Amino acid sequence: MVLALIMLGMIHFIPIVIQLGALGHGGGFLLVKFLIATMLIIGAASLGGLVAVRLGQPRVVGEMIAGIALGPSLLGQLTPATEHWLFPAELIPHLNFIAQMAVVAFVFPFGAELSLRLLRGSGRRVAVLGVSIVAIPVMCGILLATGLSDRYRPDGVRLLSFLLFVGVSMGVTAFPVLVRILAERGLIKSRIGTLGLTAAGVDDAIAWCLLAIAVATVHSGSAAGAIRTIALLVIFVVGVWTVLRPALRDLLTFVKNHAILRSSSIAVLVLSAVSGAFVTDWIGVHAIFGAFLIGIALPRENALVQDLSGALKRGVAVVLPLFFAVVGLKVQIDLLSNRWDLLMCGLVIVVAITSKIGTTALTARLTRLTWRESIGLGVMVNCRGLTGLVVVSTGLSLGIISQRLFVMFVAMVLVTTMMTGPLLGRLKVDE
Repeated sequence: MVLALIMLGMIHFIPIVIQLGALGHGGGFLLVKFLIATMLIIGAASLGGLVAVRLGQPRVVGEMIAGIALGPSLLGQLTPATEHWLFPAELIPHLNFIAQMAVVAFVFPFGAELSLRLLRGSGRRVAVLGVSIVAIPVMCGILLATGLSDRYRPDGVRLLSFLLFVGVSMGVTAFPVLVRILAERGLIKSRIGTLGLTAAGVDDAIAWCLLAIAVATVHSGSAAGAIRTIALLVIFVVGVWTVLRPALRDLLTFVKNHAILRSSSIAVLVLSAVSGAFVTDWIGVHAIFGAFLIGIALPRENALVQDLSGALKRGVAVVLPLFFAVVGLKVQIDLLSNRWDLLMCGLVIVVAITSKIGTTALTARLTRLTWRESIGLGVMVNCRGLTGLVVVSTGLSLGIISQRLFVMFVAMVLVTTMMTGPLLGRLKVDE
């Protein structure tokens, strides 16, 4: 099963590696520009992270803002020629590939560290929370989209596709960024933190299925493609949990008694995560869920898994800002130049916050959590950071939303992400 997963994933991985290999044959100074751009992005993200920490924000918020600043919103306004030279169109696909791989490698170790033991007896609560915290915000988003449609729906886009996409953008939670925020605040292994992460995982899984339906309606007149996507995802999840999970456990038990195989087993684990990511990407669900699912399937008590998780987290933290920069290159803040657009941007932010926090707090309270814990969970799942950026970038690339609406959603993502850390600090949910 392990070898089959790796082979299946690599089939879809090879063409992208070939594309990355073309970087060295791009002519001129493309490779040099790639290295310069990468160093600039990482340096700017480090500086932004330090500033964010000084201001009481999570480091990731500063990295996100730094990525946007390198695009047309700031650097392009100050010196367009420099931005064009640093980030030519032919360089973007290569930066995007590295960025996507960084996101996958970032999520994998946290799946391996998720403490399932703390969730025993919380299955019903997780299910109720996971469904409600995506369903109601999605419905609120759909209602909002009906008012935005005439002004912000691109020509030729089906109304159903537009409504579903705006709804999904409201319902999604930034699982990877939430992981990072909770880790920085020491909540990652707490009961409430684990509950929040698991509910956010259920939330995002549902949201990605809804996104698949929205994408399917763009490419066809029916949801047959979306049904196929959901069916394949269910098959993959069942296969990983019932077949791959015990196979990986047996492999690591065997390696434990054969130290010479240690380095080979690390390669197998990494390739399994990458393959799982590309399988879910091929299915039509984002790659991060494949990597996270493989991580969950690993035995948490294994020393090799713990060492690998620590090494990956330290390494990936350096290159993750590439994703924020790739998104930032598409953001043009000056598109919101009139009062109506600014008013609609504010409305998008208000609906996103109230629907997410309010729904989660009320639902969690009904499951007998305290008000502090309930509101804390609401604040957690209100964070839309990395996943929110992935979703809105997908909508822009598919032409489902306009550039102006894209900028509004990016502003919403930034605001909801910036709220998370400070509010969790005030609520003191770990006490």
